[in-house]
Amino acid sequence: MYWEFKENTKDVMKVLKLDKVLHYIKLLLVALFIVFEELAWNRIGEPAYNAIKSLQIMEKFKNWVADINHRYLLLLIFMIPFVLMEGASLVAFSAWGSGLLFTGIGLYSMKLLLTAPVVIIFNTGKKTLVSFWLIKYIYGMILNMKKSDIFRSVKRWGRKFKAELAVFKHDYLDSHNGSFSSSFKELYRALKSN
Repeated sequence: MYWEFKENTKDVMKVLKLDKVLHYIKLLLVALFIVFEELAWNRIGEPAYNAIKSLQIMEKFKNWVADINHRYLLLLIFMIPFVLMEGASLVAFSAWGSGLLFTGIGLYSMKLLLTAPVVIIFNTGKKTLVSFWLIKYIYGMILNMKKSDIFRSVKRWGRKFKAELAVFKHDYLDSHNGSFSSSFKELYRALKSN
């Protein structure tokens, strides 16, 4: 009896440790998603998407996508730019990891440009695309993640960090009244005058 209890306790502890590890993995993935959303999408991707979306040819493209009746054809049309977009992202990260900064930036810019047709196709054909169980599942996971407590807490932490960074920048790095900038300029003038 005691040995069974001891074995069950070990199993429970393994599950608890696994739950903790999974929690931290979720936290990391959510944080990466938010960093992508804040840095890449909000600053570069969304303005590029809005500029591309406002082009007259994109309106024609949207109408063309809306007229597609065959669900597999719509899936194919969605998957081609999606795979290219995600492939460009992976190759960009690989280039950055190899030290090819500008190549990575160029590839990531291509990924951001490919986001516009992917979003247009998805939003236009969403009803048909979510009829595929895998797309429905992934889309549901993304929506659930955005509703999760982890997502909201990481988002709050990010806003707080951003505010503290703005205060630091203003107090120390601002060109007019930042103490670091002021002392740097004074040191520069002193060295230059000698």
